[in-house]
Amino acid sequence: MRVRRRSAGMSGALLVLPLLVITAGTWTGCGSDDDGGENTIQQGTLIEIDDGLVQGQIDGGSRSFLGIPFAAPPVGDLRWRPPQPPAPWSGVLDADAISPACAQVSGLTTPASDTEDCLYLNVWTPDPAPSEPLPVMFWIHGGGNTSGSTGDLIPLGVGGLFYDGSVLAESRDVVVVTTNYRLNVFGFLSHPDLAAEDPDYPYSGNQALLDQHAALEWVRDNIEAFGGDPDNVTVFGESAGSFNTCYHVASPLSRGLFHRAVSQSGGCTTRNTTDAEARQRTAALVEESGCDASADELACLRALPVEELLALSGGFGPSVDGGFLPDQPRAIYDRGEHAQVPYILGSNSDEGTLFLLGVPPVETEEEYEARVEAQYGDRAPEVLELYPVSDFDSPNDAWARIVGDSGLVCGTYDTARRAAAGGSDVYMYNFARPVLADRLPQLGATHGAEIAFVFGSAEAPSAEDRALAMSMQGYWTRFASSGDPNGDEALAWPLFADEADQRINFDVENSIVSDFRREQCEFFWDLYDEEF
Repeated sequence: MRVRRRSAGMSGALLVLPLLVITAGTWTGCGSDDDGGENTIQQGTLIEIDDGLVQGQIDGGSRSFLGIPFAAPPVGDLRWRPPQPPAPWSGVLDADAISPACAQVSGLTTPASDTEDCLYLNVWTPDPAPSEPLPVMFWIHGGGNTSGSTGDLIPLGVGGLFYDGSVLAESRDVVVVTTNYRLNVFGFLSHPDLAAEDPDYPYSGNQALLDQHAALEWVRDNIEAFGGDPDNVTVFGESAGSFNTCYHVASPLSRGLFHRAVSQSGGCTTRNTTDAEARQRTAALVEESGCDASADELACLRALPVEELLALSGGFGPSVDGGFLPDQPRAIYDRGEHAQVPYILGSNSDEGTLFLLGVPPVETEEEYEARVEAQYGDRAPEVLELYPVSDFDSPNDAWARIVGDSGLVCGTYDTARRAAAGGSDVYMYNFARPVLADRLPQLGATHGAEIAFVFGSAEAPSAEDRALAMSMQGYWTRFASSGDPNGDEALAWPLFADEADQRINFDVENSIVSDFRREQCEFFWDLYDEEF
């Protein structure tokens, strides 16, 4: 466990602790209730939580508390187990650094990591502390559930930003939490012996989703000390974080741990891997690793070095495990058994362009048609009719649109319509503002482009971008506060319904659009149906 005592050279931060007195290991001041009950809101940067004292730091008008353990390190016999409680610490934990990324190969924004001791979260809260609990915004990072961390640089952001909650905490009166979670083979291994290890959770797989669940439980139990309201928590995430948010809305285990949700580029109502399929993938890994010759396959896998598992693994992700996900999410939404919470879902105009960076472009119309025919077979003529090259600047632009629509745009749209039909108040958006137009104009409003606008940056490249960031932060935080993004004389954002298909379009001038790519998505919805 990464617990560090403060050094004498850091004593200047103690100037912000006028209400706190630490003597011989005891604590007085704005701490626990007199009856030893739940934490109340605490001032300053030294906070008492269930597991010990946490020392944060001041950053402008916010306080940050970085690298707080919410679970025990999942190493040794705890590799692939559901997250276990962290060990309480004595002394003071210096919460002044983002923790290492969970084990992964290098990704777009994160270097490779061989670290399994990675289950830490971060909190940003206003300074001075609020007098009443504030809405909590709980961020789940992206990365395909194979890479990423809370320390990632925001894709396409400016000024070297990472997922930093200080702007939202300081200017929008919310408490922001970001969390790490296990990834790839370490976050999604489904082995039958795992189900027999824990009578409280007789399932296997989805360790990453259980990590996020444990972090949400930590928020429930501790966030009031930081000025957050445990009864007003918004889960929001992008890409894999968006898919995972959708899973939490579907999961009965996460019920009551959050009260609103935001999915940025990703739904979960297409077909998901079954438990049997996940176990087949694990069986292939066991054979590849040579552990099939062991009398105890799981012990053999646990003894393998991180680097060997990363080299062998591939294709591990969420599955219908019977526990966290008792059924296909589509079925849960269609039965109206998902969490009945207000839900924002949306995507970006040019989702697919990011995934074609570094890929040889489609140069000619003939090459484009061949690519579509190879992908869609007998249904290729329908795709070519929906995406004629004449509608785009180039054949490669047409292909990029198909790549983005087929998965992220239409998949998110599918979840939105099912959530709305199942009883949730749903708000949809499209993000249309191009980014990096001077350096990578082919990207347009690509995958991840909206993140920097939601988190905010004083270094936004133009007055228009700064205005759009302020607008989106307003919508997101009003939604976190009340479940309704409207107010402050902003453009009215209508509720979404399948029969009244409207969404807000975020750009230099926000607008309301109807039936956004409806015809194209109806085609892909039909393909989704065929997978079941």
